[in-house]
Amino acid sequence: MLEELKVRDLIGARNKVFFVGAKDTANVAALKLRNFKVRTTGVMNDGKVVGVVGHSDFSTKVVALGKKPTEVKVSEIMSTTLHTVSLDTSILTCMDLMNDHGISHLFILDDDGQYYGMVAWSDLQRKLVSELKYQLKMAQEYAFGPL
Repeated sequence: MLEELKVRDLIGARNKVFFVGAKDTANVAALKLRNFKVRTTGVMNDGKVVGVVGHSDFSTKVVALGKKPTEVKVSEIMSTTLHTVSLDTSILTCMDLMNDHGISHLFILDDDGQYYGMVAWSDLQRKLVSELKYQLKMAQEYAFGPL
């Protein structure tokens, strides 16, 4: 059932957790995001998550203002408001948090409270669509027999 799904069910085990450094320059961080194949990632400083940075930060806070990416630190353009969830947070709660705060990513903290990665709206959307298709199929089979 959809209401029983947790972040843990959605993302599974992580071998790599992507992040950029607060002291990285914007161009280095942008290259890391490209290489990671993600649009947004956590920002770390001294082993702690201190912010979040994404493609929109580079375009609106660096490029649009005519700044040189080699001279702008990630700490200058990152957002510092961090919305976190645990591995046992329901995906419905994640959706509510994203809607309430107008955001598309949540930080995941593992069972020890350490940065475990991020869950994106697109992750939730894929799971939601998959679950709804499954529930529709079950309802059709219940009503009309196996298809």
